[in-house]
Amino acid sequence: MCSVGSELVAGEIIDTNAAWMARRVMESGCRVVAELLVGDDHDAIVDALRWLADRADVLIVSGGLGPTSDDLTRYAIADFAGVGLERRKELVAHLEDVYRRLDRPMPSGALRQADVPIGARIHEPLGSAAGFVLDAPSAERAERAGRRVTVHALPGVPWEYKGTAERDVLPDLVERAGGQARVTRTLHVAGAGESWIGEALTEITDRLEAASAKPSDPEHGIELGFLAKAGEVQVRVTATGPTPLDARKRATAVVEEAAGSLGDAVTSVDERRLEDEIAHLLRARGWTIATAESCTAGRVSAALSSAPGAADYLRGGVVVYAAETAVTELGLDLGPLGGRGLVAEEEVAVALARGARERFGVDLAVATVGVAPGDVAPGGPPEGTAIWAIAGPGDEIHADETYINGDRDLVQTRAAAFALESLRRRLLSSGP
Repeated sequence: MCSVGSELVAGEIIDTNAAWMARRVMESGCRVVAELLVGDDHDAIVDALRWLADRADVLIVSGGLGPTSDDLTRYAIADFAGVGLERRKELVAHLEDVYRRLDRPMPSGALRQADVPIGARIHEPLGSAAGFVLDAPSAERAERAGRRVTVHALPGVPWEYKGTAERDVLPDLVERAGGQARVTRTLHVAGAGESWIGEALTEITDRLEAASAKPSDPEHGIELGFLAKAGEVQVRVTATGPTPLDARKRATAVVEEAAGSLGDAVTSVDERRLEDEIAHLLRARGWTIATAESCTAGRVSAALSSAPGAADYLRGGVVVYAAETAVTELGLDLGPLGGRGLVAEEEVAVALARGARERFGVDLAVATVGVAPGDVAPGGPPEGTAIWAIAGPGDEIHADETYINGDRDLVQTRAAAFALESLRRRLLSSGP
């Protein structure tokens, strides 16, 4: 894979396209041998393609297909393949239609997007820029003489990139792999450490390890892995099969067994996030929620609002980073505690949760306090302390705390994750 863009090389934008594609390539049954980031430099792109072509059968190139002078990918691919460019009438018509619908005159430079290497097959555009695919000679190593490589060029805009890949690139890869797909399913686990999770899944791990040495075993080729992230641990089950559907079915049995062993520590499966699960539970109960956050500074509210249709249940929230704000925004008098600032103590978290519940008139309110690195006060709790409280119907209160070792961003991220996981468990305990 080759991702083109000076903003990627400079670290101004994270290359999420390549991470997504790497996972999907694995699912197709193929293998990624290299990923390169290249700036908007014609010769550098050509050199990167030559280097990659000597190591892979398919190159997936993204970015640099737009209308501006620094969009050089089409020219570099043409030079790499030893062909010229041709302007395709159907792409000119597509661009004219795009600008007609925008009710704007089409700049002359936009027609660059109608130019593709001679012999290329067009990937029907989802936006303005079209991708394409062509076969080109591989690099010059003698032992590779006569070999050709397939180059898929995709727009860099994520939704266009993924849509084009799903429609045009991944089916090609599955076919090349002989129909042997590889699928990974993921259990998202919160509120538990890797060691506890590993111990809970020992029986499954041992069984799959034994099966790996026996090709006749029905579970041969199914793998179990762990990935620790800021707010959760992911348990990843990977399986192969003649099609992605078959591979998914093989993985599902192990996923369900592992979920049974881990119990309610599993927050969600696959792409369903913790906040999506909370949204589902809130809607099922018809409950509303608000937040009052100190150390997490709005991260809990941001997570709750990220699920589609969040206005159904999220009524609002406040960032309470100083004792005075508790008075002005929530009408709270913290008494002696307020005289020392908004300290990380359970009493403060509980008061904030109650205040937010009353202020917004909701069924549930979540509050967080804590000490992020750099905020420690003399005589106060150590940095890394995180405390959260949930105020529910009937003034029911749940509060908890933990210690988080890490930098400021990690402490805030994990504190929000702990609070959200407690909220999920609170919702589960309330029944259907």
